Amino acid sequence: MVVRFHNLLFCLLLLTSASYAQQDLKISHGPMLGTVTDRSAAIWLRTTVPGRVSVRLSEIRPFAKELIQRIRTDENSDNTAVFHCNDLKPDTRYRYIAQADDSSYEGRFTTPGPALKKRALRVVYGYGYKHAENRMKSGRSIFMEMASRKADLVFFIGDFPYTETGAKEEVREGNRKLRSVPGFRQLTASTPTYGIYDDHDFGPNDCDGTHKNADEALAAFKEYWPNPSYGQPDNKGIYTSFVVGNAEFFLLDGRYQARKRQKTMLGKRQFEWLCRELKNSKSRYKVLVSGTQFSREKNDSWGGRYYVNEREKLFSFIFENNITGVIGISGDVHRSDVHKLPIGKDRLFYDFTPGALSRVHRTPQIPRPATTLHSYGKSGDNNMFGEIVFNPSSDKDVAVVFRSFSAKNGLIYEHRLSPADLAIQPAP
Repeated sequence: MVVRFHNLLFCLLLLTSASYAQQDLKISHGPMLGTVTDRSAAIWLRTTVPGRVSVRLSEIRPFAKELIQRIRTDENSDNTAVFHCNDLKPDTRYRYIAQADDSSYEGRFTTPGPALKKRALRVVYGYGYKHAENRMKSGRSIFMEMASRKADLVFFIGDFPYTETGAKEEVREGNRKLRSVPGFRQLTASTPTYGIYDDHDFGPNDCDGTHKNADEALAAFKEYWPNPSYGQPDNKGIYTSFVVGNAEFFLLDGRYQARKRQKTMLGKRQFEWLCRELKNSKSRYKVLVSGTQFSREKNDSWGGRYYVNEREKLFSFIFENNITGVIGISGDVHRSDVHKLPIGKDRLFYDFTPGALSRVHRTPQIPRPATTLHSYGKSGDNNMFGEIVFNPSSDKDVAVVFRSFSAKNGLIYEHRLSPADLAIQPAP
C-alpha cells in the first residue's frame, strides 16, 4: 500500500511538473522578422523554456491558404529559433502568427520584387545602446521613434548590447535585456531586421579577433540575428551581402578576422570577398555597413594606424574598377557625423553616422577634420538614430538622403547626394 501510494504521488508530481512547464512556455522575445527575399522570409523568436512553437503564415487576401511550420526551441541555443518560410511570391503582402502555448504575436510584411525598384527604399539604423544612459520617459523608447519612420529595413550596427568580455552568456543576457525594451518588438516584428557587432558586443573595448571569447561571441550572435549568412564555410565571421530593391548591402565583420599586428580589419579572405562582390554587383547603390567609421583615426577604426592602409587599398579598388554608388553607414563614435573621403580623381566616399541609440554623446572635434561635413553631439541628447533613403533611377536630381534624428529634438540634420556625387551615370 505504501509503495503504491509513493508511486501514485510520484506520477502526480510528474504530471504537475509537466503541466507547470507547459503553462510556463511563452514567447519571451520576438518575433523578429529577419531576412526577407522575394521568395522567402526568416522569423526569429525566443521562448521562456524549451518547447514546441509554431508559425502560421498566409497571404493577406480572402481565402488565402495558411502554411503552418512547427519547430522546437532548445536550451543549447538559449531557447531561440528561426523559422524559414519558403516558396513565397514577390511583391506580396503576408501575415504571420507566432505561437507558443497560449502566447502569440502577429507580424506582417511584404516581399520585395520589381515594384520596389520603382520607388524609394527607406532604411533606419542605429548603434550603441547602454541601458544606464537611456534618458527616455518610462514606456517610451528610441525603437518607437524608429518605428514611426515606417522603414523598409532596420539595421543595428554594433555595440548592441554592451558587454565586458564577449562571453556567450554575457552576450545572450545583453540581447535578452535589449529585446525586452518597449518598442523593440513593435519595430522589428514586421520590418526585416539585420545586425552586425562592433567591439562591445563582441568583446573588450577596441578588441580584435584574438581575444579569448571571440568564438563564444560569434556563436551567441548567430543565435540572436537571423542574417542571410555568416562569413564563408572556410572563413568564420558574420559578413554577408544581400540585395533589396536598387541597393546591395554589405554587412562587414570588423572584429573576428581583425588583427592589429597584421594591420588588417577584414582579413585576407573577407577583403577579397568584398572586392569581388562589389565589382560584380549590378545594384545602383552599394552600401558598406560598418561598426566603425571610415574616417575616424582611432586605433580600431578604418582611419586608425592599424587599418588605414587597408582602407586605402579598398578605396583604390573601388576607384580603379569604376564601381559607382558606394557609400558607408557606420557607428561607434557616440555622435552624429557625416564625412567625405577622397578615393581617386574627382571621386568621394561618403560615410553617414547617426548619434547613438542610448549613450551620452561626445561633442564634435575641435578643430573639425577636413573630411567633416556635419558633426553633432550635445549633452542631454542621448537617444538618436539614422535614416537613409535610396531613390529610384527615375529621380535625376537626388540619389540618397541621410537624416539624423533625435528623440528629444526631432530632425537634427539632412544631407542629400545627387547621382553625380556617387558617380552614377544617367540612365539611357
